[in-house]
Amino acid sequence: MANGNIIFFGTSQICIPFLDKLIDNFEIKLIITQPDSFGGRHKKKIISPVKSFALEKNIKLEQPENLKDKKITEAIEKTGPDIGIVISYGKFIPETIFRTPRFKTINVHFSLLPLYRGAAPVQRAIENGEKKTGITIFEIDKKMDTGDIWSQKEYKISELDTTESLLQTLSINGSLFLIETVEKIFKGKINKYPQDNERATYAKTIEKKEGKIDWNLNAHQIFNKFRAFYPWPGIFFFIDNKLIKIKKLALSNTNHDKNPGTILNINKNSITICCGCNSVLEILEIQPEGKSPMTPYHFSLGNKLPENLN
Repeated sequence: MANGNIIFFGTSQICIPFLDKLIDNFEIKLIITQPDSFGGRHKKKIISPVKSFALEKNIKLEQPENLKDKKITEAIEKTGPDIGIVISYGKFIPETIFRTPRFKTINVHFSLLPLYRGAAPVQRAIENGEKKTGITIFEIDKKMDTGDIWSQKEYKISELDTTESLLQTLSINGSLFLIETVEKIFKGKINKYPQDNERATYAKTIEKKEGKIDWNLNAHQIFNKFRAFYPWPGIFFFIDNKLIKIKKLALSNTNHDKNPGTILNINKNSITICCGCNSVLEILEIQPEGKSPMTPYHFSLGNKLPENLN
C-alpha cells in the first residue's frame, strides 16, 4: 500500500471502481457523500452507492447538508488528509475544505478540460458527435472545473457508445489513471499546469425535456441524442399526448423528399421516419408510456399512427 491518507467526496455509482482501486493503494480516512434521498411510489429511503461502499468497508462516513458546517471541517482536519479526491459528488467544495489537505483537493472530470466543463461532459460530447473524450485530473479552485491540471488522458468514442457504456469505460480505465496520478503527486514526480480558458466550452445539465425529438434535425443528430441520453432521459415523441420512448433505432441509407416527421414505411421489423436534410431514421423498438417495449408494428395494431409525428 502506498503512503497517503485520502478523504473522498462522491455519491454516484461511477465512484465505485475508483474507490475499489483507492482502498487497495491508500488509506481512505473519510468518505463524504450526499444525504440520503427519498424516491419511488412509496418515497422509500435511497442510499447512495458510495454510502453503501463506506458501510461495507467500515470507513468513517459523513453526509452533511452543508459543507460549510464547522463540524465537517473539524472532521476533515482530524483525519490529517494528504489529499482530497472528488468524483461525481454533486456539490461545490468550499475553499476552507479544498485547501485543508496537504496536497489540496483534486477532481476527476470526464472530459479533456477545458473542453466540456460542467455537469454533463460525457452526454454533451456524444450529443455533439465527438470522436474523442478523456479524463482530466485537476486541482479544485473557487470556480467550476477551472483549476490547474495535474494529468490528462485521451479516450476514443466509438460510433455505438452510449453515455452508459462510455462512462463505464472511463471509470474502469480512469481508476488506474487516478492511482498513477496520485502516486506521482505524492512523490513530486508531476507538475500541474493552468488550463487555457480561451478554449473552454460548457456542458450544461441534462433536462428531461431535451429528450423530445425534433424531426427537423438530421438522422445522425437524432441518433447521437439517443446515444447521449441513454439511459436517461432517453429520446421520445408523442402520439395523442402519450409519450413514446425509442428503445432501439438505426440510421438508414435511404433519402426522402417529404416533410420531417413523416412516416415513410412500417413493416414487422421497423418504422422509417423522415428527418431533416432528407435523411431517414429507422426505429426498431419503442416503449409506450406505461407499457413494455414492443415493435412499432405491434404498437400499430392497436393504435392509429398519424401521417406525421410532429
